[in-house]
Amino acid sequence: MRFTFTYFFYFTAILLLIYSCDEPESKDDKIFQENLNSFNNRMSKLDSTLALMEELQNEVDKVEKDKALGKISEAEANAKLNQINNSLGRELSRVSKTNPVNGLPTWAKQLGLTEPTGMILDGDFCQTTSENNKTEGFNSVMLVYNGEYNHAISQAGIIADKAGIPMSQAYKDALILSQEYDIESIKGASYMNFEIGSDNNPKYNISITVDDNGTLSINATDTDALIRELEDR
Repeated sequence: MRFTFTYFFYFTAILLLIYSCDEPESKDDKIFQENLNSFNNRMSKLDSTLALMEELQNEVDKVEKDKALGKISEAEANAKLNQINNSLGRELSRVSKTNPVNGLPTWAKQLGLTEPTGMILDGDFCQTTSENNKTEGFNSVMLVYNGEYNHAISQAGIIADKAGIPMSQAYKDALILSQEYDIESIKGASYMNFEIGSDNNPKYNISITVDDNGTLSINATDTDALIRELEDR
């Protein structure tokens, strides 16, 4: 779901922005007050974001528990999770949004990434950070598109092929099993140029995914710079 793995880079960027409030460089009362107001606004935004994150997670946990206990079917659970994502998840994105984005930044295009055609950009779930912004310090982008499922699958493959992003191992294994056992229930797609926990990942971690509703997500993060920022905080 979009409110799990794909929000990792997103909320890391948000927390960095909130906690990077500089100390006032002058003792002038006006400058001090401006910095104080900015800090208070960021803390208020953090409180709202964390409260929504907790509420969203609680709702997700309830659904997962009901499914585990057999109170609801997997299809009912997926429907409820999608409903949560489109309500609390969307509100969370709006509250925590720092930089609106309307498409791929130049640095992402230079990585070979392109945007899908025939799909609608969902601005509520999109986010970007920039290494040129001293309060952020690293490049990242998350773009989310809505569309018809089969078209999204096709577009993800085209984007991944152009950028040289391979299928994730888990997705590849699932496709092999579906072919060997004639299983048609494999849904979604996943392309990644990195492995979680590996020491040999590229500078930019890129993922292109499609969920079972036809939502296509493009994520790219300068992970080296992100780690340096986290170490310096």
